[in-house]
Amino acid sequence: MYTTRKSLLRRVRSGDELSWNEFYAAYKPLILLCGRDCGLTDDERQELVQQVMTEIFRKNILGNYDIDHVPDHVMFRYDPARGRFRHFLRGIIRNHAIRIYHKRPRFELREKLPEMTSDEAWERAWDEEWEKHVFSMACTELKKRVKSVTWLAFEMYALQNKPPEEVAQFLDLSVSGVYTAKSRCVAMLKTIIGELEKN
Repeated sequence: MYTTRKSLLRRVRSGDELSWNEFYAAYKPLILLCGRDCGLTDDERQELVQQVMTEIFRKNILGNYDIDHVPDHVMFRYDPARGRFRHFLRGIIRNHAIRIYHKRPRFELREKLPEMTSDEAWERAWDEEWEKHVFSMACTELKKRVKSVTWLAFEMYALQNKPPEEVAQFLDLSVSGVYTAKSRCVAMLKTIIGELEKN
């Protein structure tokens, strides 16, 4: 049985076992975004996903499987003794992104590489993508915890920046009800994000 995305991140960080396929599905989008930040092409970003996942797979799981077709019974476990999971993942992504970049023919190399290899620039880009990743997980969890109309009011007003009057009319709420939904959801999001960032 698959865990929620919220508990997935917490379980990865605490070293609990979880489905390899679930891990792959949750972290592939983050790796693709990091590849984009590094100036990689679409094909290079797909290669980055494969290389990062293969390295993590080999470091954590015995056996030979096609990385895209791993049986459901195969589990992933992260050892917290290695340090924080986000730093472990960040290092692997960065190393493979640089290797992929260096595989380009000389005439295709661009000015993106110095920025990509700068510790400060990479950490800044990584932190932004990690925050988006955690926020996405938190929103998925929030949606499960509140009524659908509350979520829709929050999504339309706070995330899509629609005028509160328009949201209220569309959802048959009062304008104050839209404000209340936003306030409640923001408070819950802070709690959920705090839970995600504990480990």
